[in-house]
Amino acid sequence: MGEQLTPPTDGESVERRRQRAVEALGLSVPHQQRRDERFDRITRLGSTLYGAAWSSITVLDGGLAWFPSARGFEIPLMSREDTFCSRTTSVGRTIVVPDASQDPLFADLPAVVDDGIRFYAGVPLTDLLGNVVGVFCIYDHAPRTLSDDELQTLEDLAAWAQHELVSSSEMLRAGRVQAAMLPASPIDVDGWHVDGICLPALTVGGDLFDFALTDGVIHLGLGDVMGKGTGAALIGAGVRAAVRSTHPAVVSGADLGATTSRVARTLQDDLDRGESFVTLFQCAIDVRDGSMRFVDAGAGLCVIVRADGAVERLVSEDRPIGILPDDSWTERRTHLAPGDRMLVFSDGLLDLLEDQSRWWYDIARLVAEHEEPAKLLLALRDFATARVSFDDVTAVVVHRSREDER
Repeated sequence: MGEQLTPPTDGESVERRRQRAVEALGLSVPHQQRRDERFDRITRLGSTLYGAAWSSITVLDGGLAWFPSARGFEIPLMSREDTFCSRTTSVGRTIVVPDASQDPLFADLPAVVDDGIRFYAGVPLTDLLGNVVGVFCIYDHAPRTLSDDELQTLEDLAAWAQHELVSSSEMLRAGRVQAAMLPASPIDVDGWHVDGICLPALTVGGDLFDFALTDGVIHLGLGDVMGKGTGAALIGAGVRAAVRSTHPAVVSGADLGATTSRVARTLQDDLDRGESFVTLFQCAIDVRDGSMRFVDAGAGLCVIVRADGAVERLVSEDRPIGILPDDSWTERRTHLAPGDRMLVFSDGLLDLLEDQSRWWYDIARLVAEHEEPAKLLLALRDFATARVSFDDVTAVVVHRSREDER
């Protein structure tokens, strides 16, 4: 039999794992520290509940200590060895110091000698693997101790701080990864302008969009996974990858109904297990003549404002992906002439409208008012922010300039 592996327990290995955990969660010393109300709310409450002079959330990064939140003092960085929290991090359990001036482990610390701190209580904050990545603590100038109830409340506050520090950091990193998967830059070629925006209701969301230009063909897709948050985001990543895998075939002229069926077959098992479905709009636009092929799998949220002001909706009776395993989708055709503008969006934007029964008039008016795609997307962002969206809002805009504007 092979040798059984066990995690190392010596102090050096524990510290290496702890430091890796800090870095993996993005908790290293930031280049510029900014106040975060999520953390300030906790330290403010800690100071108030205990009448404490100081309260902090402390993270040790290498030989430094920094404070995602500090109440009662303004120290951006300090040496790790000058902190109470270095000891709490090392032992990995709650520490209460009634009078630091009488404790040889802490009596020489600058906070004790220079600032007159006497009382300290710190609770370690750990990641899911038990690595200590931070400490929630309170300090006071007078010696004191904590009752059992007070200690329990302190640990409850620490659990809150741990959730914000660890879980929120993981979600923020996931949000950055999801944003990085979107197109790196707009398309701006031969009078064609394509750009998009994705505003998750939570840190991550189930909406997605993608576009690329290859061999004179713009392949564009926008999808909306049922639900919000992490589960929808995971499925959305799979949808994006499946749609991208069909890009070579689409730009070569393959039928979009067939490629959508291929995407659906790839996703069906995952959607069944996740009890979810996906609406998807995708199209292929020939930039030479403006001819456009499209498939609408249950989305129904695409509007074209023609150069003469006429408004056209692109509609379909095809169902979303994941409803029935043997569904099929039909490729349809239209044309974008010089001066035409098209907006494809998710139903999160629809939810913000006062009158959803004739949504295309409000959306078309918004499109007509903004000749530049970037300004239209900025207006959509402002609109979603002002109305406080409870669903993901995603949109892709396609403008074809007039001949005299090129």
